[in-house]
Amino acid sequence: MSKSPYNPEIHHRRSIRLKGHDYAGGGLYFITICAHREFIATMHGNPFFGATCISPIQEIIKAEWKKTAELRPYVRLGEMVVMPDHFHALIALKGGHAPLGDVVGAFKAAVSREIHRRGDMHVARTVRIWHRNYYEMIVRSADAEKKIADYIRMNPWRCVQQFGNGLRGMGNPALWNLDKLGVLCSRNAPRPRSIKNAGVYLGGFHSSMEKEIFAKLLELKKPVIWCPAWGLEKAALMPGVSEALEANRMLILEMKNREGNLVAAEQRNRFVIESADELWLPHITRGGMLDRLLAERKPA
Repeated sequence: MSKSPYNPEIHHRRSIRLKGHDYAGGGLYFITICAHREFIATMHGNPFFGATCISPIQEIIKAEWKKTAELRPYVRLGEMVVMPDHFHALIALKGGHAPLGDVVGAFKAAVSREIHRRGDMHVARTVRIWHRNYYEMIVRSADAEKKIADYIRMNPWRCVQQFGNGLRGMGNPALWNLDKLGVLCSRNAPRPRSIKNAGVYLGGFHSSMEKEIFAKLLELKKPVIWCPAWGLEKAALMPGVSEALEANRMLILEMKNREGNLVAAEQRNRFVIESADELWLPHITRGGMLDRLLAERKPA
C-alpha cells in the first residue's frame, strides 16, 4: 500500500522514546502507529479492505480512538487520519496521569481485540495488527501543531491509487460512481451562459474555455474528475485543487500518456467521451478534433 511521503519537518519518526522526557508529565504529541505487514497481507485478499485509501477498518479505529478520550478525561484528541497501513494523530495529555505509552498501548489493544472479534473481518487471532512500537514527536508550539494538523488532514488525498489500463488516481474514487457529465469545448469558444447541473463533472479541461469552466467549477465547489495533461503531483498543486481534494470533491486521473501534444490530448478527449454518462458541449468547431471524435462515436 502507498505510504505518506516523508516530510522531515513534521514527520520525524522515532522508534525509541526521548531520553529524559517525562511522558506522564503532560504535553502534546504527534503519533504514528504502523500496521503489521502480516495484517496488511491478510487484508489484501479481503473484500472489506479494498484497494483505495479508505479502509473499512477505519470505523473500528476511529471508534476506539474516540473512546480513548471518553474513558480518560485527561486526554484531548486533535486531528487524526486512518491510512491503509498507518495511523496518524495529535494527542494531548494532562500531567499526573497515565503516560503516553500506556494510552497508545491500550488503544492498539482495543483495536486488535475488536478486529479479531469481528467474524466478517476474517482475521485470524494469530495475526498481529500493529507493529510492536509506535513513533512520536513532541509538539512544542502552536505553529508546529497547525503544520502537523494540516499534514494529517491532507494525508488521504496524497494516496496514489492504481486503476488499471495505465490510469493512476489521487483523490476521492467514489466520484467515479456518480453520473458523470463530460465537459468538452473547442478552442476560442464563447463563454456559456450557465453551468449545466451534474452529479460530477469529467474532463481534461485543456482548451481556454474548458479552463475557465474548470475554474468556475472549483469556485462553486462542484465535484470534478480531472484528467490533466501532466502528472498527479503537479496537478495537485494547482490553485484551488488542493482545497477540492481535501474536501473530497476532486479525483485526479493521470493518463498513461502524459505528453502535452495533440496525440495525448486526443486520447484524453476520447477517454472523456467514452467514460461520461452524458456530454456537455458548449461549443464544437466544425472540422476540428472534437467534431471528428464525436462523429466517430458509436450510437448508444
